[in-house]
Amino acid sequence: MMKEKKQPLDVIAIGDANIDLIMRVPHHPNTDPKSDRGTAVRGWWYTLGPGGAAANVAAGMARMGNRVGFIGVIGDDELGKTLRKNLSNCGIDISYLRTVPGYQTTLTSCFENREGQAVHYSCPGPTSISEACLDLDYLNGSRMLFLCGHIMTQNEKTGQLLLEAMGTARKEGITIALDPGKFWLNMDLAPYVHEAVHAADILLPNAYEAELLSGCPQPREGGKALLDKGIKVVAIKLGETGCFVCTHDEAMEVPSFKTEVSSHLGAGDSFNSGFLHGYLRDWPLLKSARFANASASLKVRYPGTQVGLPTEIEVETFLAKGSS
Repeated sequence: MMKEKKQPLDVIAIGDANIDLIMRVPHHPNTDPKSDRGTAVRGWWYTLGPGGAAANVAAGMARMGNRVGFIGVIGDDELGKTLRKNLSNCGIDISYLRTVPGYQTTLTSCFENREGQAVHYSCPGPTSISEACLDLDYLNGSRMLFLCGHIMTQNEKTGQLLLEAMGTARKEGITIALDPGKFWLNMDLAPYVHEAVHAADILLPNAYEAELLSGCPQPREGGKALLDKGIKVVAIKLGETGCFVCTHDEAMEVPSFKTEVSSHLGAGDSFNSGFLHGYLRDWPLLKSARFANASASLKVRYPGTQVGLPTEIEVETFLAKGSS
């Protein structure tokens, strides 16, 4: 009996997978122990679940019906087992998800106040993407690679390996999508992300990241400057305002949709999933941007970074109702 040939993956996400502890608090503490507010804060709700920007995008795209793979590293503890099971349950191929013996999995704690202002604390586990994870045959069996820039600033070896993988994949005609992420947390290694911009086809920054990478404070000017670096498509996330998207032929600001907001966490990752979902289907730029905005609008109705990631049908239904 002939072995059934596997279908090629639509996208492989490379980057972080961690467990998120998210707590709602009335306010953030004052670090002065003598203040009226004090250093202790009593929250009223929390959740513990899977997260990590790359893993969130992988989960979001899988939920929309794409064939997805994930490359990353986790610890050999119970949290790591939870992440592995979650990715597998999402239908994501985890052939190159590496468990590192003797390490705890990354835990990120986020405390979000009533105004949506969040404070993050992270206890990192293993973060180095090894050469063994970046199998060329595996990478070349996908239509797109999605990377988070901050994984490139963990250490020099990882940054260099990912740059090489991007370059090889692009020569093979594979689309490269890059979200710069919080690359500015380690400015010493930020040059890896600046170099990655030149190797990417799609750039998905927020407004602050776009300014850092382009030197331009306004999205329209920043988008043009980033296109001049070799990017084909720039989609700048503008939060509650919506997004600014541009190619060498088109440029437009696309407004967001009115919706109930439970938490802003995960909105950017849901936007990325929606935009890349449209790109893989050769949708017009405006359609992809509206779909991405709608995807983010549906996500913010739910707390947690992966809870509430919408399906394609859910986004289309939302858009069909004329939400604006």
